[in-house]
Amino acid sequence: MLFIWIFFLLFNSIILQAQVIDDTSKPDEIIVKSTRSNSNVYQLGSSVEIISAEEIKKNSFNFVSEALQTSSGVYVSQTGSFGGTATVRIRGASSDQTLVLIDGVPISDPSSPGGGYDFSSLLTSNIDRIEILKGSQSTLWGSDAIGGVINIVTFENASIPNIHLNTEIGSFNTEKIGTDFNIANEHNSLFLSYDSYKSDGISKADKRDGNSEKDGIGSRSYLLKTNHNIFNSEISSNINYRESDVDYDGYGFATGVTDSDENTKGRQLNWSLLLRKAFLDDQLVNSILFGESEIDRKYYTNNILNFSAKGERRFIRYVGNYSLNDNNSFTFGFENEEVATSGVDFDTRSIFLLYETLISKNFGFSLGLRGDDRNNLASQETPKITAFYNLNDEWRLRANWGEGFKLPTIFQSTFFCCGAEKPNENLLPETSEGYEIGIDYKSNENFNKIGVTFFDQDISNMIDFSFSIGGYENIKKVYSKGVEVNFVSQLKDNITISGSFTKLDSENEFGSRLSRLPEEKGNLNIDFSLGLKNNFYISLFYNGDEVDPRGEVSDWFRSDLNFSRNISDKAKIYFKVKNIFDEEYQDIYGYGTEERSFSIGINLSAG
Repeated sequence: MLFIWIFFLLFNSIILQAQVIDDTSKPDEIIVKSTRSNSNVYQLGSSVEIISAEEIKKNSFNFVSEALQTSSGVYVSQTGSFGGTATVRIRGASSDQTLVLIDGVPISDPSSPGGGYDFSSLLTSNIDRIEILKGSQSTLWGSDAIGGVINIVTFENASIPNIHLNTEIGSFNTEKIGTDFNIANEHNSLFLSYDSYKSDGISKADKRDGNSEKDGIGSRSYLLKTNHNIFNSEISSNINYRESDVDYDGYGFATGVTDSDENTKGRQLNWSLLLRKAFLDDQLVNSILFGESEIDRKYYTNNILNFSAKGERRFIRYVGNYSLNDNNSFTFGFENEEVATSGVDFDTRSIFLLYETLISKNFGFSLGLRGDDRNNLASQETPKITAFYNLNDEWRLRANWGEGFKLPTIFQSTFFCCGAEKPNENLLPETSEGYEIGIDYKSNENFNKIGVTFFDQDISNMIDFSFSIGGYENIKKVYSKGVEVNFVSQLKDNITISGSFTKLDSENEFGSRLSRLPEEKGNLNIDFSLGLKNNFYISLFYNGDEVDPRGEVSDWFRSDLNFSRNISDKAKIYFKVKNIFDEEYQDIYGYGTEERSFSIGINLSAG
């Protein structure tokens, strides 16, 4: 922790010399909450991608995993459509190295071997936006953020009462309903939402291999948010409950995917309480967040309980935001997190500091440092540096360098078998070092944007199971580098195209490609409005070939179509065709994907 205080003292001298910059040409603010300093996206050196509620609605995405597929550098793998286990990887890092948050609360599963999150049943109805921070974010978020952070931001409480309803029916006997309700006055507000999705689905084991049994899904979620402004302070609460019932097919190391009768039932409860108070004429904003996450999973074979798992996470987090002036600020804080499963608990204490400055209206940088200590045994210091430079009003350069880490999970630290007498007591944290350089263009005359990012990341001490010791050990290194491209262009007043492309080169220390990661992936969206009432939204997806432990997965191309019509200011109907040309493909070797399907729905609002 000594490094933290040295860092603080060093930048005191910088602050004392800082001058306030007169900047009357700041870009339109898009605030990113997952930076912990609520930063303007145009003044960040790191790559940030935001998927808005409008984009989710135009694509009629029902699941968060579907929306994430549109992001550059983000890879979604699913063991069959309609509820198969969905993992998300960023820039070649494993899914266990991606930190997943809902409104800033970690929701990853402490009871799973790697501590990752399964996106298979996470619905989109109450989501305002999805923030994706790419590359190591451990300086601000600690363990699990080697690949990046996915922060799912739910709708804020509105200032006026309103109600929304969405219902949809479609192929495979699919039914969806979502509704939310908001009431508010000058000082208090309440937001309540409910989502339900169910479908008979398809066989998780690919039907082209002779598998015909349908594997269905049922998923429900409930959200309650309150906000109170009293005595110039803010008190907010958030309760989020989700439950799922999913059929799936088994997998054997010798047989591969088998069309068996398997089922999993899960539930997750997250709650948080936020207290926020400003001092010194709003120069210092103090926030204290208390929270807890509990996840419970049960697995059945032929309706007989096979095994179950339960994980818990409790935390308290303090974050202070101090603005010395308009161009110099500190974000600092500490947190204590406890994770528990199978009668074992780990306690981690952390402290972090971030300094952000604008040297001029065109140049700024940030420096951050974090220290983590688990059970007084394992400690980790994590630095990060970012910078941006505006060449002019349209072109911007950005760069960042940082380190990351992931602490061993409870399962990895306690499991042993195969003749071993005890677990490996010498496990080290997984660590990473990476950098990125990017350039962005944003037209001031029309709606044209393009961003190109080059990245390089090395991950060391990867933890994996070893039969030779009968437990987990640090045995792997992983290297990844590539380029990401994102663009938006308004061709005419009624036609906008957007898309992304990623070129990834990822390999292990022996030079072998990492499995389930294509070298190329991309998507193209065409947004076409016909008059004021009709809208066509065409989405094209490409995924390059992949290597898999059981064989090669061929590249594939899929196209989707969404048509919507405004009946009135308060009502809209839509029609969706997924996989228009009935492409036959696999996302993971041996698992089936959705054939051509249709759905129709309606959105209603009042207030």
